[in-house]
Amino acid sequence: MAEGIVTVRFKGGDKAFSVFQGLLTQGFECPLKTCGTLKHVLCRQLGISESYLNERVQTIFLNGRAVDDLVGEVVGNNSRIALSAAMPGLVGAVFRKGGMLSSLRNPRAGTTQDASLENRLGRVTLKLFNLIAAELGPEFFKNGILIKKEQLIHYLGWKKDLLHKACPAATVDGRQVETDALASSLAGAEYVRLFVDGDE
Repeated sequence: MAEGIVTVRFKGGDKAFSVFQGLLTQGFECPLKTCGTLKHVLCRQLGISESYLNERVQTIFLNGRAVDDLVGEVVGNNSRIALSAAMPGLVGAVFRKGGMLSSLRNPRAGTTQDASLENRLGRVTLKLFNLIAAELGPEFFKNGILIKKEQLIHYLGWKKDLLHKACPAATVDGRQVETDALASSLAGAEYVRLFVDGDE
């Protein structure tokens, strides 16, 4: 990846995680070593267990379309993936993977495996909603999520008061920085690798 990336790390335990959890819903980028099926990308590259996908994730969107067959869907470069637990009401029933009302969706053909995608570098945008964000989020933050600098600055401005209470300081490439000075510390960067550590 050619873009300038800086590493930003916050500490503050559960309080810090509650501040940053909204970023998971907005979406963050995940570099891929190879494109492939949706199941391969989620399980082999993003580290989500197959049992978790089967038991906890009730709705999966790929590029804005609810999908049921994780093996029959191909994830290409710049794809968008969203994972959600059960959503309420009729909407949740219609978009639930393998649900009885899935036939009510707009019919669209699925994608088939394209051998030319194998061993191709790329990236996807991943969005995590509701309980999925709460359960998977800490591990993603532990490993670092990749977001654009402008997205982080805008988000922190929105969460300014909560941020000061939860974690008044951060490190930028190992240097301690007050949160009020964080934006100026990111000058020249296009992306931020954001870590939120669980320990106080």
